[in-house]
Amino acid sequence: MRFPFPEDFLFGAASSACQIESGATEGGKGVTNYDYIFAQDPALMKNADPDKSADFYYLYRKDIQDMKKLGLKAFRFSIAWARIFPNGPEEVNQAGLDYYSDMIDALNEAGIVPYFDLYHCCIPQWVLDRGGLLNPDFSDWFVNYAKTCFEALGQKVAYWTTVNEPNINCMSAYVNGNAIPSVKDQAQAILGCHNMLLTHYRVVKLYKSMNLPGKIGAVIHVEPTYSLSNDIKDKDAADRYFAYYSGWWLDTMLKGEYPKLMLEEPYIAEKMPENLPKELAAEFEPMDFVGINLYNPNFARYDENEPMRYKTFINEKISRDDYGFMCYPQGLYDAVMYIHRTYPGIPMMITENGISKKKWGNLEEERKDEYRIDYMREHLREASRAIAAGAPLKGYFCWSVMDTSELRSGGYEQMFGLTQVNYETKERFPRDSWYYYQKVIANCEVD
Repeated sequence: MRFPFPEDFLFGAASSACQIESGATEGGKGVTNYDYIFAQDPALMKNADPDKSADFYYLYRKDIQDMKKLGLKAFRFSIAWARIFPNGPEEVNQAGLDYYSDMIDALNEAGIVPYFDLYHCCIPQWVLDRGGLLNPDFSDWFVNYAKTCFEALGQKVAYWTTVNEPNINCMSAYVNGNAIPSVKDQAQAILGCHNMLLTHYRVVKLYKSMNLPGKIGAVIHVEPTYSLSNDIKDKDAADRYFAYYSGWWLDTMLKGEYPKLMLEEPYIAEKMPENLPKELAAEFEPMDFVGINLYNPNFARYDENEPMRYKTFINEKISRDDYGFMCYPQGLYDAVMYIHRTYPGIPMMITENGISKKKWGNLEEERKDEYRIDYMREHLREASRAIAAGAPLKGYFCWSVMDTSELRSGGYEQMFGLTQVNYETKERFPRDSWYYYQKVIANCEVD
């Protein structure tokens, strides 16, 4: 059986500046959160030095030619804010803009659609030193940064997103310390996320006002969530978790309102200032598309001892990769169809989807990644099924175009790349999955 895709479907691959770029101090770049943390405590980053990753900063022209050989239709990457504003919100670093401009030119010359995130994990240290998301000036800083990028690069970039995975980079960072700045305060998380949402609206509105030729959206980490049983309490627990983790961003960015389940949730309601929902509705600006990062389903059950009466757990019947993600291809179909039903008409892209294994020390053997081929095949089948069912799914971006430094989550030991990186020599070697994806793209279908 064949699973076809539309001829204009964007088969792409993704990565981010802080995970493959290197050149941490090159071209006038300022210090980011990850540079700072590594300098303070390399062990915390498992020695994944942001200055010594895959050297994309130096090798991007060659890498883009390799992407062309692969047949990529699009490449998703991020701008390092600290390359544009290295020391504060006032002074623009022209060398940083020139670097990204040349990269975008190389992509366009290769026939690869540029897709750029404004905020993907790394943030200037000066922003955090001044209070980060909790500083009322954050929005002005970010909007000015976005305006600078749009003016310099906007005519050449087809797709922009304001923020990648705000569930993690905004919410989790302030709730359970899973991301920088590693705070643990639900009330601060609500305020910080609210500030990010208002900033997102303002950037979307700004972009539309500039009459640029591309589209703008945001990327949300979506975890399709299933209940432990058919018991109503378990089902409610699954709904609450999804509303909190994914719906918090889907509802706000696509409808301009906080999820009703959360506004009615005592644990959240008692920490949310009354003016926040009104501010959200007043500033809401619809975006052009939504990016979905899809790795892992979640499973929830009722637990009266938890603050919001749910507890998530790992389903031991489902295999996991070495990163810890449960491999559940149907979750892609379920997530896409949920968004299609709940927010009709919004174009979607799978902006990240991938699997990892830990290195075992044999570079040649590590290129034989049948496990990734199986993973991609099954997930792409689900993407094709969703399109056939009517979902406006416009693209699929494999994570990652090459091996990444998974900051604070395995360093260089995780292998997510279609292309293997020898971190000692910086040589690149296509894995078997690279050749598989090449055939998928060329045939515009999956078997």
